[in-house]
Amino acid sequence: MSEIAFAPFYERWAAKPGIGAVGKLILAGCVALAFFLPYYGRVGAAALSNWSWLLAVLIFCALLFLFYATATLRHLFPIWQVHIEKGNAAAFLVPLNRYLCDRNFFLAGFFFGGANLTMGVLFGIDMSDPVAASLLLFGYFIAGFVCGLPAMGILGVVATFRKFTESNTLKLDYTAPDRCGGLSFFGVALVKFSIVTLLAGILIASYILLAEWSHAGNPWVQLLMWGWILFPFLLSLLVLVVPALDINQMLSRYRHVEEQKLKDKCSELRCRIEVNAVGGELESLRSDYDYLCRRREEVHNMRTWPFSAGATTSFVGAFLSNVLVAIELGRSLLSNN
Repeated sequence: MSEIAFAPFYERWAAKPGIGAVGKLILAGCVALAFFLPYYGRVGAAALSNWSWLLAVLIFCALLFLFYATATLRHLFPIWQVHIEKGNAAAFLVPLNRYLCDRNFFLAGFFFGGANLTMGVLFGIDMSDPVAASLLLFGYFIAGFVCGLPAMGILGVVATFRKFTESNTLKLDYTAPDRCGGLSFFGVALVKFSIVTLLAGILIASYILLAEWSHAGNPWVQLLMWGWILFPFLLSLLVLVVPALDINQMLSRYRHVEEQKLKDKCSELRCRIEVNAVGGELESLRSDYDYLCRRREEVHNMRTWPFSAGATTSFVGAFLSNVLVAIELGRSLLSNN
């Protein structure tokens, strides 16, 4: 059982019915339908032809991605504590609670909700029916709100990982089977965070590039569109690269220290072998020397990046496929204009 507790408001809300993962599906569905049902009731079948249904799908999926990322973070805690000196777990709660408190989640949600609503106005929506336009803008606010929560989550993950890697009391092991000091699970988690951010990004890009906008011909509006499209892709790189760089620096320091320790021991043994050792002592010293050389080889072969080949392939595949989809959608937008 982990000493680290993490239960943001959306997790507590989903847990209230007491039906596990189904509660998360219900919450995500209710939030998406809170926009789509009133909008569909107002405009009818037009909600299916103007891509508003995709906005509802985006809201639903973004919340599911958020629950998945939260579960991934929570599953790190027990493994995390294996590498922390007993009683020091509280130190890592500081950035976690500072950035990922309910207050900050709500602030991020309202900020991105307002920003997304503003983008909708600037891109240009159909204002012929003020009620329908208001409902659509409400949908943009909800989409921005639910996408703003993982954006704040990414900031908290980056800060918490940095706090972890700055510690001088971590228990690392260069003999770990992952050949990464026992930290390859971090790389797997970072890839998961990055991929769900990419998936949300492709949904955002799809809606922006497929929906009709009255100001789409304006070059400044197009610049805003592409900036809003690229933002999730940049976040996916941020949550992957920044913590990985911190881990790389920490493991590089650890490997250097261990290499120096073993180098000094090997030098001492060589001197004893060459100068004083005879008979049984010589054999014993040579055996110790061979053992230390094997340990030096293990340290030398230790990876300082937390990504396995499988995790790297998963991310590269997801990133390239999402970029290709976004490019293809962008071409269709430009050809229509």
